[in-house]
Amino acid sequence: MNKPISIVFASLLAFTPEACSHAVGSGNGPDPAPGLALQDAPPSAGAPVAPLAGGAAAGPKVYRVPVDGLPAMGSPEAPVTIVEFTDYQCPYCQRAEHTIVRLRATYGDAIRVVIAERPLPFHDHARPAALAALAANAQGKFEPMHERLFALGKQLDDDAVASAAADAGVDLSRAYDDGTLARSEKLADALGVTGTPTFFVDGRVVKGAQPYETFHDVVEERLAAARALVASGTRPRDVYATLVANGSAHVDPDAVDAPENCGANCDDPSGAPGVVGAAGGAGAAGGAAPCDDAPGAAGAHAGPPAPAFGEAVETVPTDGAPALGPARAATTIVAFSDFECPFCARAAGTLHALEAAHPGAVRVVFKNRPLPMHAHARDAAIASLAADRQGHFWDFHDRVFARTGVTLDRAGLVKLAGDLGLDVGRFTRDLDDAALAARVDADGKDADSLDVKGTPTFFVNGHRIVGAQPQATFEAAMAQAR
Repeated sequence: MNKPISIVFASLLAFTPEACSHAVGSGNGPDPAPGLALQDAPPSAGAPVAPLAGGAAAGPKVYRVPVDGLPAMGSPEAPVTIVEFTDYQCPYCQRAEHTIVRLRATYGDAIRVVIAERPLPFHDHARPAALAALAANAQGKFEPMHERLFALGKQLDDDAVASAAADAGVDLSRAYDDGTLARSEKLADALGVTGTPTFFVDGRVVKGAQPYETFHDVVEERLAAARALVASGTRPRDVYATLVANGSAHVDPDAVDAPENCGANCDDPSGAPGVVGAAGGAGAAGGAAPCDDAPGAAGAHAGPPAPAFGEAVETVPTDGAPALGPARAATTIVAFSDFECPFCARAAGTLHALEAAHPGAVRVVFKNRPLPMHAHARDAAIASLAADRQGHFWDFHDRVFARTGVTLDRAGLVKLAGDLGLDVGRFTRDLDDAALAARVDADGKDADSLDVKGTPTFFVNGHRIVGAQPQATFEAAMAQAR
């Protein structure tokens, strides 16, 4: 059952576990306390007390974070608002984006996302990226641009931003800055936020790229408070303002141990974002997380890191699905994917690397899982099966995920069919074939039965991997399955 939730993003400097940091007039600080995820303080009026992830007591202080005038995705009536301070070039923010994507997949089309940009001063490409996102917002294309910018990861530079804009249909010659960027920076300064990513869940603060479970627990707790307000007569669109009305306007800098452990740069700690405690995915590592930490570090809690893949072996139907590689290969990887998902595009490269590293030993099976927030994903899924009918599924797959100017509207899909040498007339007819739409729906039912919420999700000989994780994670799952 979908549950409404609203997410708001902004960006700033960071001194937290799993955060980009930039020392301002101070040196390195102490390591974080194990288990640090939430800032605990006396609750504000109407904030219920409940257990938090990791066993921490809940009674957190609520902060008043205004969101008016910022780029928005989703309904203003969502009862839970998550405000994130973030930066497109910050690897921890990129990692946290996977958690946000999973939340959106879990809670469906009731999620609202509102973004306030705050590029870090030592990230030389972050500010142009933020301005490009605002240009996209002015042209009604914020969401696809936002996704593409985060998907660039270490490849983020001015040329990549321009390419992402072209891919999203954004005209960067129409420069746009109405002061939104400056307002978000002033908001961060006023709140006293000193870390990216930093989140406020209906006013409650969560610091760093914490595991999905941490956010899920807080969201569920705040949903209960929001529902109580609605039941008492509060209009849905007034819930957020009501919940934070009596909140503090400034975060106490002494309330959370926030070490300055990243120095003056933010090298990617994992080699690729997406290694954040999703079910069956990577867990959290204990202690401080310097910028060159090992893969899988995702927030701080005591104890060893959880495995980056599911230990259980799950059965995934594959009959009739497009497949590449020998039927008796030692390793079968089933991918639930979305052609409009930038993280799926990144993961496609990892799968090709695995095939090259293990010639003849890897079979990849593709299952369509178009997400509802992607306007063209379902049409692209049907088009991929139309290409499959002519023996060109993997050519279609590779061209779309290469992100080389392919558009996924109907005209773009038909053009791609011509470029691939397909019978365009047959392909066009197949786009309207109910049998292909039924195959996409069948994949969706398989995903639902396996509780596959987000994309990409993989099953390596039945072991679940969530997100665009590094090749090493897949190699470990392959070794486990032998």
